[in-house]
Amino acid sequence: MVGKNDMKMAELLCSKLCHDLISPIGAINNGLEFLGEESGEMLDEATNLIGNSARQAADRLAFFRLALGAGGSDDSVDFDTVLEITNNLAKEKKIEVNWNGADAYAHANVSKSSGKLILNLSLLAFECLPRGGQVEIALENNSEIPDLFVSIRGEKCNLREDVKSGLEDNVSADSLTVRNVLAYYCKNLAGFCQKTLKLQDESPSLIVFRVT
Repeated sequence: MVGKNDMKMAELLCSKLCHDLISPIGAINNGLEFLGEESGEMLDEATNLIGNSARQAADRLAFFRLALGAGGSDDSVDFDTVLEITNNLAKEKKIEVNWNGADAYAHANVSKSSGKLILNLSLLAFECLPRGGQVEIALENNSEIPDLFVSIRGEKCNLREDVKSGLEDNVSADSLTVRNVLAYYCKNLAGFCQKTLKLQDESPSLIVFRVT
């Protein structure tokens, strides 16, 4: 039987997915409306808007397909794919991602749960940087389920208290919200990988997550 927490988590993750996709899809719709009304420079702007928004929507769909969806039938995922779609989303959000230890996983597979954890923990890190910044993702212990260290730096670097609540132990279904569900999901993914997700450091200029 599906637990109340699992059902609430699925609903909220679906809500988050829709929220993150509505912006580029809405922009495509706006661009199409301009195409029917404008000419000259405005027509070029509308065409660029549609093209950029379509690429943005495609990148986000690729990310969420693997981060939240089945992402294929195998129990493992190509690490290069995880790295590529993480970098694509970071570029959109004007965030610099530095990978430490990633060379050991090039052209190799990690477990699907570990791949999902890297993606979702990266997304959680990006959301701590509303004005852009730097994220370092360090992978250690060369295996299908690596240990992770995610360091976040940037202007207005912040892990909101309502987001942080998702990392607490024994979170109730009533406490889950669209803001903290991603942190809650990351914590559960770490547990599925037989690891523990901890907020190791937090200051106005630095946030560090550890998965060991």
